[in-house]
Order: sequence, then C-alpha cells, then structure tokens
Amino acid sequence: MPSDHALAALFAPVDVRQSLNDLYAWAEEIDSIPHKAREPAIQAMRFAWHRESVADLFLTPRKVRRHAAYQGMAGLLGRGVGITAENLTRVIDAVEDGTLPERLIDEAALLAIMDRRWGTLTQIAARLCGGESDEALICASARATGLAHWCREFGYRAGTKMALIPETALTAAQFNIHRLASGREPDLAHSAFSGVIVLLEAELAKLEAGGKCPPDLFPALAPARLARATLAKARASKDLYRKDFHRPQIARQFDLLKASLSGRF
Repeated sequence: MPSDHALAALFAPVDVRQSLNDLYAWAEEIDSIPHKAREPAIQAMRFAWHRESVADLFLTPRKVRRHAAYQGMAGLLGRGVGITAENLTRVIDAVEDGTLPERLIDEAALLAIMDRRWGTLTQIAARLCGGESDEALICASARATGLAHWCREFGYRAGTKMALIPETALTAAQFNIHRLASGREPDLAHSAFSGVIVLLEAELAKLEAGGKCPPDLFPALAPARLARATLAKARASKDLYRKDFHRPQIARQFDLLKASLSGRF
C-alpha cells in the first residue's frame, strides 16, 4: 500500500518524482526501526548503523552500503540537491528520540521531534520540488503530517511503551506509561492524548489560514491534506487503542486530487 508521501509524489514532474521517492524510501526505513526491533538495545544498534551509513554517503569517495534505501540515497545525492549529512542525521536522531518516553517532557519537546523528523524531510522535499520556500507553510504542513502519523500509531506506541503523550500531560491526568500500555483505561488515555489532537488541529488551522499552496510545493506539502481525516477520526474515537485509521488508497488519492485543484489543504 503506497504511503501518503508516495501518493503525493505522483503530483511531481517525473524527474522530481524519482528524487522524492528515493528520499521517502530512506525515511520510511528509519521509521521502521522501532517496528522491526522491539528491544531497546537492538533499536539503538540499528540507529547507530544508520548514522554510520549516512556518514559513509558523504565520504570521498562515497561509500554506499548494500541496502536499497542507501543505494537510492546515493543516487539522490549524485543529483547535487544540497542534502547534508546533518540533515539526514537529524531525522535519525528525531525518530530515535520519538521512541524514548523520557525525551518527551512536554508539548515543546513533541513539536521539536516533529520539526526535526517531519520538518527536515519536508524542507528537503520542497527544495527538490524547486518551489519558492515558505517556511511557515512548510512548518505547519510538516507538523500536521507528523502529528497525524503520531495519532495513527497510538495503539502501537502505547502498547510498546514508546513516547506518545508528553510527561506533563500524563502527570496532569495522574496517568503513566504502564497504565497507558495496558489499554484498560481508554477514556483516560484519550483525555491525556487530547493535547496532541489539539496541536494537530492548530497546525491544520494554520494551513487553512495560510491560503493556497504554491503549485510547485504541492507534492512536498500534500501529505498534510490527509491529516484532516485522521483528525476527524481521532476526535470522534472513544477508544484510540482500537481505532482503525486506515483509509483506502482511492480515498486518499481523491483527497489529494481535490486539494491539487483547489490549492488548499
């Protein structure tokens, strides 16, 4: 099933589309680490391996690991698109921080993870699309996309005791990650998570207030359009543990097509 980013990339010119797909395939590989390795020590080793693999890409001569994601990234870097090792390492660090509850102190820490993970990716994608940079639009789009992803992963993150709800919100609700992981208190979990839903709503409101998306930037920012359906489901759900956030490909494509015609998210 194509990801939201892969579907959005279809709106880019053919030459740009390949670059976007190479970028997104690498990012999805980093995102998959907590799903492929449940033990924290194994996760840490895999994150370290990817940091080393990124460093290798920027050696002279370039060293490319035998991995599809890095072979794609080597091709992308060969096109001279101005991506740095710091850009890619920032994404890896943010994904790792997103697995550690102790790093998610408050909402500011959550937004910092969104900015480093999704913001960095969206900024690179915007450069690849060659559109005029609009930092406010890029930031709101990236945060909305990331927060929606966070909502869709509620059940998995809660069950594996990954970072999910800021510590300040858990404390205010007299809740903790162990009770959250049990899944036995869905009403309290939803209440504690409501701050994240409010953040998503706020970023989507910023996008709406920002007016039309520049056409050149649309393939980079379009995944934020699909965050609206996630917001509606998260608001309405009585049990986020069992909420099915999956949407058929055709429904997501239709949403993106409407957004491409109107220029609005």
